[in-house]
Amino acid sequence: MSALNNQNLLQLRFLNQNIIAQVKPSFNNLPSNPYADGAFRLRRYSVVKMINGQLTLQPVKAFVQNDDINKFQGNVERVYENLSNELLATAGMNEIVSEFCQLSNIPLDSEIEIHQFRMLAIDSDTPPAPEGIHQDGFDHVCICGVSHENIEGGELLVYENRDVEPCFKMAIKDGMFALINDRHVWHNATPMNKIDAEKVGYLDCFVLTA
Repeated sequence: MSALNNQNLLQLRFLNQNIIAQVKPSFNNLPSNPYADGAFRLRRYSVVKMINGQLTLQPVKAFVQNDDINKFQGNVERVYENLSNELLATAGMNEIVSEFCQLSNIPLDSEIEIHQFRMLAIDSDTPPAPEGIHQDGFDHVCICGVSHENIEGGELLVYENRDVEPCFKMAIKDGMFALINDRHVWHNATPMNKIDAEKVGYLDCFVLTA
């Protein structure tokens, strides 16, 4: 760890529940996902900038990760529907992006990629992150927990490298805001299981990258 002593590897905060309440309903309108993880992850994806205090959509682009980073569906160009205009207009979403910029120490008008996920528990040990222990290929990665229903598991795991046991483990609670130094540590999440097999089980979160 000596080489990492001066690096800020993980920053953790909890957002006010009023912020979470404003963005939570939008997760009930996520479209289906046509890609390999579509059976258990609904999602939207947008690139945004803060312009004159408002979140502004940038031109649509395909999301693609090298297969060195994502061995589950790397080198696949994926195009998702944008985050809804109604969500982007909320003060809650504005606050989430502002918090991300503040913690990561980037300009407020930076280009930011936002993934909106509903991760469904469909079978025993459904993986929230099917690529396993991974990095996302950015300087800054933030996981923002929004809601969870009828699940156990789904905890955030952080690693010094992909060949060791995790050095950090925590439930992704509603309002949890975890900023990860993606250049220096790796992350994953524990498998999810339904508590009541007869009911829907899911974890809702945003992932912001820059």
